[in-house]
Formats: sequence, C-alpha cells, structure tokens
Amino acid sequence: MADLKCSFAGVEFKNPLVLASATPGWDGEGLKRAGLAGIGGVVPKTIGPVQDWAAHPCNGRLQLIKHGGKPIGMVNLELFTTKAREDWIEKDLAIAREGGAVMQISILAMPNPEETAQLVQEIQDTGLADILELNVSCPMPASTVGMHIGKSAELTYKQTRASRSVAKIPLTVKLTPNVSDMVEIASAVKEAGGDGIIISNSIRSFAGVDIDTGIPLLRGYGGYTGPAIKPVIMRHLSEVARAVDIPISAIGGVMGFREIVEYIMLGATTVQSCTAIMWNGYDIIPRILKDLEDWMDKKGYKSLDEIRGIALPHITTVEELAKLPAMYAAINTEKCTKCGLCEKVCFYRAISKGERAYCVTRENCDGCGLCAQWCSTGAIKLE
Repeated sequence: MADLKCSFAGVEFKNPLVLASATPGWDGEGLKRAGLAGIGGVVPKTIGPVQDWAAHPCNGRLQLIKHGGKPIGMVNLELFTTKAREDWIEKDLAIAREGGAVMQISILAMPNPEETAQLVQEIQDTGLADILELNVSCPMPASTVGMHIGKSAELTYKQTRASRSVAKIPLTVKLTPNVSDMVEIASAVKEAGGDGIIISNSIRSFAGVDIDTGIPLLRGYGGYTGPAIKPVIMRHLSEVARAVDIPISAIGGVMGFREIVEYIMLGATTVQSCTAIMWNGYDIIPRILKDLEDWMDKKGYKSLDEIRGIALPHITTVEELAKLPAMYAAINTEKCTKCGLCEKVCFYRAISKGERAYCVTRENCDGCGLCAQWCSTGAIKLE
C-alpha cells in the first residue's frame, strides 16, 4: 500500500493535502473538522490586526463563475480573519489542534516588518503552531499589505528576514500570482532564511456584470479561485521549482487527486485546496485521499518522493520545440463517426469529409493537435 507521508519545511505530514487559508478555516471548529476528516494540514484565515479594512462584506461577497452552466471558478471579496487575534491565541488554535492535522498558521505581513515579527512571536508562543505561513499575497487590499508587499522582492525579503529573526519554528511565505516573474521573489525568500514557499494566492479579478441591470455582480475587485486558475499556478510553480531550491506547497484549482499528482510532479511537496471543500463539504477530503492512494497503488508507486518533480526535465522553450520533427493529424476511419467537429475546429483547412470518414490533407496540417483533443471518440492522433 502506498505511503502518503511527506515532509514539508522539516515538518512531517500524514498526507500532502492541506486546507488552504479561506472560509472553511474561519475558526477553530472549521479547522478541527477538516483535521478529523483526515486532511494532512490546516491553515486558518490569516491572523492579523482587527481593523475596519479587515472586515469583509456581509452583503454578498462570493460569486460563482460559470461556463455553460458549470462552475469553473469563484471570485471572493474576503480579506483576513474577522476574529480577534486574542480569540485565536486564547481559544481557536487549541480547538483546531484537536483535529490532529499539522497546524500551518497564516499570519499577515504588516506594513512595518517589526510588527510582523511581533505577531510571529505571539503565535509561536502559544506552542500550537507547527509552521508559520507569512501572507504577502492577498489580492484584495487597496494598499500597503498583501500583494502590495509580495510583488516586491525587496519588501518580501525584509518581511521574511524580520520574521526569521524571531521564528523558532519553520517559516514559509505565501507568494502572489499577480506578478510576471515569481522566481526573483522566491529567491528573496530563500536568501532571507525562509524555509519554504506557498504558490500561491488567488488572482486579482472582477466577477462580471449583470447585463439586465448593468450592475456588477460584486462591486469590488476580488480573488479568483477554482479549476480555471490551475494553468497559471502550474506555470509559476514549475518556473520556481526549476530555478530555486526551496520546498514548495502548491495551491490553485485542486478539485481532486489528479491535481495533487500534477502539482507534485511539477515539484510541490504539499498541495493546498479550498474551493473543492467549499463546493463539496469536508466529506470530499477522504475521497480525494482514497483516490490518490488507489492511483499510487495502481501505478506501483510506494511514496510521493518517486513522482516529485518528474515532469520538470521535460519542460523546454517554444523555440526548442519548434526544432523538433513535425507531426500531423491522422484519423482512424474505424473510430470516426463523421460528426464533423474536427473540420469545424481546423482553421488550417486540413480536414475534409471523405466517403467513409473525415480525412487529412497533410500539406495543410500544422500539427496543432486541437482536432485530436476535441474528438470524442479518440479517432484522431498526431503522428
């Protein structure tokens, strides 16, 4: 039977699945429930000062984003915890600990790094934190905190350095995806003494407009999460994993075991999820873990170490790929149902209807592969 254990930033997790910092972990009881469901680690909503700007809207702040009636993501206007810091320290962290999961505590990087260091001290003094997760990535604040720190390698370095000066337990930093290049910022975390990074937070976004009324669905800029953001996160993850030698926890669009496998194959150690739990409840946790274990057993893997980073050596540049031999679409006439979809999506006009099936004019085919991906019967392959 496969062993799901893993070690992230020097702390052992019973499995790689972690509850990300968001609604399901708004209090100790929510974190406890995730732990009792079998999750490897839990992260509370970011602990910081109680200020007016930290209060989230209570008049509608979550918006499902759908395509063809199916949810593909979600925009939220949530900020940090709305519970007092004292509540977490005096009560909620202890309740969360009862769930048995690793306690990865999210703390807010304040504008003054010395204030951040003071918060680090207060949280670790409880003796209830296993890992610290420094938040320099929230996309909602108008200024001074969140991504406004995390977009700068210099500011991220100063925050990490200040926190590292007092941290006696592993210190990780949650980076923002709202940058063109994350490698420089991840390097700053490592140079400042960070023990690991989280890639990454939600993507700054706008939920849309009700075209019948002209009123925005959410009247503020929020954070986009869910299945649709996975390609963006995979890009950041793979770039950092190839360039910076530091443990990584990946987060973004994790709806099942497949995303966990993909992220680990791209270099992650643990994988965080939230939207899947918000859409399905805590019961999805054991299902995901069972699916992961079954997949590993089927493939013959004994531990996650066997697959970590195995996809990275295969990543190259578009320029290098263009030097490889050309491939062309080939249609299996036995499988072709003559539905015609392949012809519609081929804008090189390489596919046309034949007597028994659709056929390919090779000199027109540009080898893009889109026809093969649209074919519902698997009749088309690139050869």
